[in-house]
Amino acid sequence: MQNILEQSKNKTRVLVLSSQSAVTQLLLEVLQFHEKDFDFYLEEGSFKNSDTDFVILETSNLEEATLFEPNIALITSDISSKDVISVIEKITPGGVLVYHSNLSELVEASSNFFRKLEFTGTAFSKIDSKFTLQTNLGDIPISSSDENLIQNIEGLKLLSQQFGVMEEDFYEPVMSFE
Repeated sequence: MQNILEQSKNKTRVLVLSSQSAVTQLLLEVLQFHEKDFDFYLEEGSFKNSDTDFVILETSNLEEATLFEPNIALITSDISSKDVISVIEKITPGGVLVYHSNLSELVEASSNFFRKLEFTGTAFSKIDSKFTLQTNLGDIPISSSDENLIQNIEGLKLLSQQFGVMEEDFYEPVMSFE
């Protein structure tokens, strides 16, 4: 972890705090689709380290998340609210937190100054084994059948916007992601 911290100290640090690797995989897919430059360190061990402005750290380990001192963070719906206060307090002042509504009380009680982007579960319908997202842009069919991932798509959309990927552009790679 110390190596990751050293290599990312002068970059915009983006934390994905989640126990679901599919969340980070979809984020990487969206950013690659739109040719965004970024480095990453994934919990399963793969990484890319080059000379880019952004670095993404995927972890479900609260201690690692706290040490990372993110500029931007996504905390998904599967993370327990009782333990995340230490991570919230370590977000760089002026940073951005994208969080599930189940963390609202903790986030509002934080003394740290950052932009707060709350999301709720993504509206969707399921017919047989086919899922359709219900969005402001209309119904969008998707290939994934991972309901846990689908519940966090709204948060991923808000996080992707921090990289300059707007809502209309976000859904194109999402439709084919499995």
